Amino acid sequence: MARLLFVVHRYVPFPGGSEYFVRDMAEESLKRGHAVTVLTHWHRGDRNGVRVTNDYGVLNAAWDLIVVHGGDVVSQDVVHAKAREIRSPVIYLIVKPSEAPVCLAGLAHHRFVGYSTAADLRHIGTHGLLEKARRVRHGISPKGTVRKKPARGNRRIFVSAGGYSHHKAMVPLAGAFTRAGIPDSELHLFGCFGGGIPSPTEIVKVSIGTSRETVMLAVAGAEAYVMNSQEEGFGLVLLEAMANRTPWIARNVGGAVDLSSFGTTYRTEEELIEILRRFRPAEAAIERAYDYLMANHTIRHTIDDVEAVLEELSR
Repeated sequence: MARLLFVVHRYVPFPGGSEYFVRDMAEESLKRGHAVTVLTHWHRGDRNGVRVTNDYGVLNAAWDLIVVHGGDVVSQDVVHAKAREIRSPVIYLIVKPSEAPVCLAGLAHHRFVGYSTAADLRHIGTHGLLEKARRVRHGISPKGTVRKKPARGNRRIFVSAGGYSHHKAMVPLAGAFTRAGIPDSELHLFGCFGGGIPSPTEIVKVSIGTSRETVMLAVAGAEAYVMNSQEEGFGLVLLEAMANRTPWIARNVGGAVDLSSFGTTYRTEEELIEILRRFRPAEAAIERAYDYLMANHTIRHTIDDVEAVLEELSR
């Protein structure tokens, strides 16, 4: 049994990819018999047997491994800033490459650096630190993700979720979908409040603060999932779509670059419009994507990778 500390800026029940991913890592580790604590700035107490705290003094305790989810946010940056002082081994999961000084301090002084995408690995290599690189794949919990597909209506429903921050580019997505003019179709958007909320129309439906259950049902029943983000750490929702046997269309960012053989990627709005106009699901491709996900990107694979680091430390 190992003593593990996960670090993230917010923890469930707050929504978001970081929050869900760290929860799944923590709970999978707990199932395997590890003692698990999450250090996070915003939380609502212990959950499902996982100890959750915002006491940064826990960084002074003895841990077998500290797993930091990304950077450029408060809790993670505290750990990166203290990289020279923390005695326990730390693995900094890049998530989204950053040139911020505090993230570079973590890159330079933490024991390990975890990569999930080719972009992560290039970032580590650019700074001459490949000897620290350890693969830690992004993964999802299929049990918490897969939903029974609802009955299809007469309209083709395209779905996008993830919030209304400007970098999610929901307003441009709504505009592109409207310009595409696909007969008998709608775009359903989901997320919490943000500065980039499109105006709803007859074909663009906007939902705010919807439950995760409702979003997953929408993803499961969609003609396709669309990720129009201008930047992404990975884009776990692509894996969630694959788990629900829903094809995806994504801007060529984050995990979409590495998963491009299992979906459809684009670089410009004009490319997106043309993809939407001619899109038709291909059952063989959908099954191939599902099989790849189950063989490589479940949360079990993620924690297998974390345990490989623990095994290395024990030698």
